[in-house]
Amino acid sequence: MNRITWMILPLLSACSGWIGGSIAAERTSDWYETGQVRKNRDEIARTVRELLLRQGYQTAEFDAAQERAETCWDTRYSTRWREGLRTKLEAEILPVASGGFNVRIRSTLEVNDSDSGVPERAQWVGAGVSDKHRPHIPDQAIKIQMLLKNRFFGMNP
Repeated sequence: MNRITWMILPLLSACSGWIGGSIAAERTSDWYETGQVRKNRDEIARTVRELLLRQGYQTAEFDAAQERAETCWDTRYSTRWREGLRTKLEAEILPVASGGFNVRIRSTLEVNDSDSGVPERAQWVGAGVSDKHRPHIPDQAIKIQMLLKNRFFGMNP
């Protein structure tokens, strides 16, 4: 009996590590910044919100009084395990000491850890659990950052 216990113990520890790892998997990207934008906060907020809406994200009003906005989840369901995805974006408008503002963007990407395409059965975990999806966590943040830089500074800053 003792011999069987020693053979099974490593398997059990590997399973618990995998389960715990899926819960704490990476899901949020680093912040991506536009650099100093010399426009008023109202115009920057309007531009950021408009760009997020054009990319298909729903967001609450993002006015000059707020420094931060967060979109709702953009969800794509699939009946294949870990192929259903959802993403959301966060944006911040921070004052720069030398004048103007810096816009920061980061994205969150999660995968459905269930093979059900039914929203009520979805079990969302950080995309870092999958080698396929891990590199794509910052994709949406980088895309929005580049679009904002193009909007604020033009093609050749």
